[in-house]
Amino acid sequence: MRSELNIAGNSGTELPMNAFVVASPAHIARLDGAVGGNRASKLNTIALDAGQPVPNNVMDQAEMLVLEIDPNSEASLLRMEQVRRERPNLPLLAAVENADLRLVRALLRQGVADVVALPFDFDELFAQVIDAAATNSHSAGMDRLAPMATMVHAVGGMGATTILTHLASAIADDGACGSRVCLIDLDLQFGEVATQMGLTPQNSVLDLLEAGERLDGDLIRDTAVKTKYGHYIVAAPAQITPLEDVDVDRLLRMLTLARREYDYVLLDLPVNWTNWSLSAALACTDMLVLTDQSITGLRQTKRCLELFDMMDVPRDNMRLIVNRAEKKMFQSIGVHEVSDTLHRNVAATIAKDKAGLDSAQDQGILLGEINKKAPFLKDVAKLAEMLCQRHGGED
Repeated sequence: MRSELNIAGNSGTELPMNAFVVASPAHIARLDGAVGGNRASKLNTIALDAGQPVPNNVMDQAEMLVLEIDPNSEASLLRMEQVRRERPNLPLLAAVENADLRLVRALLRQGVADVVALPFDFDELFAQVIDAAATNSHSAGMDRLAPMATMVHAVGGMGATTILTHLASAIADDGACGSRVCLIDLDLQFGEVATQMGLTPQNSVLDLLEAGERLDGDLIRDTAVKTKYGHYIVAAPAQITPLEDVDVDRLLRMLTLARREYDYVLLDLPVNWTNWSLSAALACTDMLVLTDQSITGLRQTKRCLELFDMMDVPRDNMRLIVNRAEKKMFQSIGVHEVSDTLHRNVAATIAKDKAGLDSAQDQGILLGEINKKAPFLKDVAKLAEMLCQRHGGED
């Protein structure tokens, strides 16, 4: 359960807008009850038991985190370790009950910025948060995560990889999101991103997933290959890899690090859903749901959308894209019918250009080298512009 405390110090100093306190319901209730009056800044409070994981939206949005730590609970300690692993630069204050000097020193050695006493004393908490904000203002500002999008395709052969390879180049060309764009091929069995770019990288995404504690920003940059079109790719492995071998925590950590290294991250996922691929999709700021105008495509896309509704994925994060769109007068299923059938607005259409794309892919190049005026390229550029307008105003 989340609430907001409106607080500001007498000195006029304001708390970061994205400061969060995660603690047990009893401690949060006491803190909520201690605040009165109309004050300026907001402190978000999240009521969770000591071992419950910090929600993904908090991990993405927090610029500062006050986290309850129970040194006698392994789950609580693992939760703290996960936060430190996924957000190593996030200012973290440990809220501890009856902390002795030995425990305080141990927590500080683990990267905790300060230790807050439980139960919360509002004035003391306020002072410590302000102090941590001042000390870590630079690193907190540098810890923002880049936007990340994936193209969800309910059936194989929908053209997702082709669009993503061109979209990566278009976003880099647009520049509103920044020029450093990385496309990560997570289709571990049939990934074609590198092939479509005419590249044969020595390293792949599997090297990152198997790196363990060695994984950092440097390794991601070393693994990524810059294409001649200006964007970067992390290739799928050359050998077929069992989908069940992927560790979800390692994957999400890798994606978080990639979002710190690049201005925009795109994911090419396998068609078949697994726990890890669904986790990767749910971590994205944008889910581009790709369909076509066929009965089979619409049926499978509808099932996919129903799955996302069951997972409570915000509809604002999803964009319905119609690929190989044809607008012939006697087309049996038009774009409007796609929207009506799926009960979603169509955010973009991508024109059909099979012959030109096939020729480009055979040569390991993008379509623009064959036909710069192709309607397909214009539609992809419009999609890139839409995504950059959505995120271009972010720091």
